[in-house]
Amino acid sequence: MPGEVFSTAGLKLELEEKPEETIVYCSGRIVAESAEWFQNEIRDRIIPLSRGRGVAVTSRIVLDLSKVSFIDSTGLGSLLTVWTAAQRRSCDMEIINPGARVEQLLSVTKLDQVFTKMKNLFGGNHSK
Repeated sequence: MPGEVFSTAGLKLELEEKPEETIVYCSGRIVAESAEWFQNEIRDRIIPLSRGRGVAVTSRIVLDLSKVSFIDSTGLGSLLTVWTAAQRRSCDMEIINPGARVEQLLSVTKLDQVFTKMKNLFGGNHSK
């Protein structure tokens, strides 16, 4: 069940934290008006700053895009930025459940080859 909720102009993020994994349910539009906020929230709140000594930290972030209706070029850049930040901190980031429009955009831009994109992880346990 999702926990913390953060929102800004046209975009809402709901977090579901599990041991060593955080699922981020994104709702709305990842566009120029929300892209910087999106990047900062993911980088500063979710991606671990360090690997804890004996403390469970997020080692995997799952972005559920099932409720994202639109992503513009700035939003694509922010997705790539947070993916890169996660990689630098030895944290896996996956994109799941993109809608048809978002999936097509990821495919056309070849970003689907960059992100580990999965339709349904663990038999559907990530759907809301």
